Amino acid sequence: MSAPVLSKTRLFEDVWGYKPHAGQRDLHQNRTRFKVVRCGRRWGKTFYGGYEYATRVLAPSPFAGGPSIGWVVGPNYTDAEKEFRIIYDALRRIGVDKDALRFVNNSDSGSLHIKTSWGAEVIGKSAAHPDKLVGEGLDWVLMVEAGRHKRATWGQYIRPTLSDKRGEAVFSGVPEGKSENSLLYALYERGQSERFPSWGSWKRPSWTNDIVFPGGRADPEIMEAAEDLTQDEFDRQYGAEFTDKTGVVMKEYDDDIHLGDFNYDPSWTTYMAVDYGFTNPFVVLFIQVGPFGDIRVLREFRRTQLDTIEVCADLMQEYPGLVRVASMLYPDPAEPDDTRTMQRELRIPANKNTGGEIKHRLSLIRRAMKVKNQHLPVGDPERRPTLMIDRTHCSTLAWEMREGYKWPEHKSEQRSDSENPLDKDNHGVEALGRFFRGYFGKSMTGGGSFVSTANMNG
Repeated sequence: MSAPVLSKTRLFEDVWGYKPHAGQRDLHQNRTRFKVVRCGRRWGKTFYGGYEYATRVLAPSPFAGGPSIGWVVGPNYTDAEKEFRIIYDALRRIGVDKDALRFVNNSDSGSLHIKTSWGAEVIGKSAAHPDKLVGEGLDWVLMVEAGRHKRATWGQYIRPTLSDKRGEAVFSGVPEGKSENSLLYALYERGQSERFPSWGSWKRPSWTNDIVFPGGRADPEIMEAAEDLTQDEFDRQYGAEFTDKTGVVMKEYDDDIHLGDFNYDPSWTTYMAVDYGFTNPFVVLFIQVGPFGDIRVLREFRRTQLDTIEVCADLMQEYPGLVRVASMLYPDPAEPDDTRTMQRELRIPANKNTGGEIKHRLSLIRRAMKVKNQHLPVGDPERRPTLMIDRTHCSTLAWEMREGYKWPEHKSEQRSDSENPLDKDNHGVEALGRFFRGYFGKSMTGGGSFVSTANMNG
């Protein structure tokens, strides 16, 4: 079997029964090499990307001739499977599956692969396994859920595969904030710049899909969603806006960057950061600071349903060495009685300058998460953030940073102080924030250097 020769319009409407709405049709007709689409829920990005590249399977490689080769890349296989399934079903409807060399759609086993009898290929990939994002000579790449992709996935792994054939790419997804790690945000800005003529970017709110939402912005379904969601979450999910107060709080956190393997270093100073709890976890972090300001969270300790004296006893039993060398406690100032108990039981002084607004404490953590010495090549040991966390002994803290600590999504979750995140799954981050606030002091909330003020309160 050879590739069927049919126009895109005929394939869409007459063969596949796909009738794109105006926003999709505009993008199907646009020939910009790199297209970045930030869109709201139910806009139709899955249909747009799937049907766009189903037609490419049937067409020869524009640059090199011969069969085309393309990838659908999601943050995980299940994300890639949605667009891949559109391509898979579209090709099956015209009989490609009957004599294809490979025609498999199984995201559970990580096998998303079509190879036609004339040599065209479509492969579903997961960015969770970057070592498998290696290939040459791709004609196209569809980066789905681009708001959740890391910038490094594109720059280090995907972009080089498109050079041989001058391949193209589409990036689509709901925004996930303005984090410097967000691929969608970075590339959307590039698409708006005249300095990059091969790039284009589009904003497509949900209500521009006039098939699903015929009433536009005033459609009853849109209006009801606006009543249920916080303003920030509605702006993101339906308005396709890059808003900061949505999803996870610590968007800058990255396991690949901020985790490491660390042992106690006697030449570094040791501290204990505390977030009190009883029903919620009572959390203690053991933190070391090096002579040049590097910060390492070595161990985390968590207990529930124990009073402060019992917690201190468990601490002395589990980490006697670290407790003995700790030079300062950084506790929650709202519980002075618990702090006095810890001082008495552990014989460690407490820093009292650990309060203030949440946003200031989070800002200090974020600044320490930024990678230093970015002029150095990736992999250089000096190219690292100020703050790093032990991967083995601080797994719950890492989870809170990665995905546990979130902004409110529904209005019913929103606190009276709507500027603050949800007060849950944040106890390790709270302890860490107490340390940063106390150790660096007020001057760090408005600017300055971690190294220059490293010992002002420690």
